[in-house]
Amino acid sequence: MRARRHTSSPLGFLNQPHWRRALRDFGLILATFVVGYGASAWWLTPGSVLAADPTVPRVLELAEDQARERLTELGFRVRFGSERTHPSVPRGSVVWQDPPPGMVLPSNTVVQLVVSGGPAPARIPDVIGLALPYAEKVLDAAGVRVGRVDTVSGEPEAGVVLAISPPPGNGRPRGSAVDLVVSGGAGESR
Repeated sequence: MRARRHTSSPLGFLNQPHWRRALRDFGLILATFVVGYGASAWWLTPGSVLAADPTVPRVLELAEDQARERLTELGFRVRFGSERTHPSVPRGSVVWQDPPPGMVLPSNTVVQLVVSGGPAPARIPDVIGLALPYAEKVLDAAGVRVGRVDTVSGEPEAGVVLAISPPPGNGRPRGSAVDLVVSGGAGESR
């Protein structure tokens, strides 16, 4: 029979009862943490990541009918809000959507759309009393053009705007014409 030499293990201190309890308690705490973390990750993860829910497409700048068709094909419900003016998006095209594109949402979710009412109307500036060349520049900068120019006599200074139609302050579609009445000076009438 061979004699075994008794050597102490470097981890021999773990065989002592108080260390065993500490290891057991640490193991229970670690297991509780892992199970709790896994359960909370499963609970808090959106269901759409696990399910085959559709992604909200980008329908901005599409016509109203095209946007509605594209969203309903994916199972979304569509609700339209009031029109908004937009300087570059044509009338009847989508300028805003909520939820935004790229979100993964369950089918039957409502997607709200706002449609462009076209560019904002140009406000007619008050050019009465201005010289005609200057009045033309002011009207052009406001987004309207000069239409018919009538000349009347009776005013001492020629080339001054006496009246404008439609009246100043009114809104008109951009690019529309406004008519002017201009002074022809004393004694001239056309």
